[in-house]
Amino acid sequence: MKRYLKFLQIFVANSLKLETEYRVQFVLSALNSLVILSAGFIVIQVMFNHTKSVGGWSFYETLAILGVFMIIESFINCVVEPNLTQIPTDIHTGYMDFNLLKPVNGQFLVSFYRINIWSILDLFLGVGVLSYSMIILGTANIKNFLLSLMLLFSGAVIIYSVWFLLSITSFWFVKVSQISEIFLTFFSAGRFPASAYPRWARLFLTFIVPIVFATTVPASAAVGRLDWKMALGSLLLAGIFLLLSNLAWRIAVANYTSASS
Repeated sequence: MKRYLKFLQIFVANSLKLETEYRVQFVLSALNSLVILSAGFIVIQVMFNHTKSVGGWSFYETLAILGVFMIIESFINCVVEPNLTQIPTDIHTGYMDFNLLKPVNGQFLVSFYRINIWSILDLFLGVGVLSYSMIILGTANIKNFLLSLMLLFSGAVIIYSVWFLLSITSFWFVKVSQISEIFLTFFSAGRFPASAYPRWARLFLTFIVPIVFATTVPASAAVGRLDWKMALGSLLLAGIFLLLSNLAWRIAVANYTSASS
């Protein structure tokens, strides 16, 4: 464990060194984060100008979902997307050969080597929005914070594992570059309560593309309306998908034919 934490420190340090050479990017990222937050807030405000609840969720409960959405989106932009979208390119250019030859777990390396430091701004904004909502709702206590943190973690694991499974299909198929865009399109649905969607959409976002476990479930814990079956389901799915991602990686690597050979 200490060895991998050391590697993470190195990856973060290298990314920070590279990113600080382009300070304008920090300003642009900050502005982009504020625009996204403002747009999300305006959409929610407009919705509640015409109704008292969305799928049974009040204004501040829905705002909590937006906060959770921004936290998970920060994880995607900071770690998941920069690394997993690169896997098909690394395979087709032969750079994957170098990754597999390095003295570190291959899945860990291809998943965390590149880190988009400035995307962490969304994390702080998301935490701020979520905390503010919990304070207004009177649910800001240790129990709810710990539950939402645990379910945020399991939700992040689910998002990572599903995306990873989709990305490594590039070991067998050539054109999978659109997978990321499709996944992000589905993920965008997570900024609103699952109960706001038709039944077929809820089932799809729960069992096919499990976005619900990444946004609605952690937010439910934060605002004090957690369904314990969904919480247990989130933890169980996180473990299953993580194991599946590792198993699929081992199979993919075992059948990998170097692009340079």
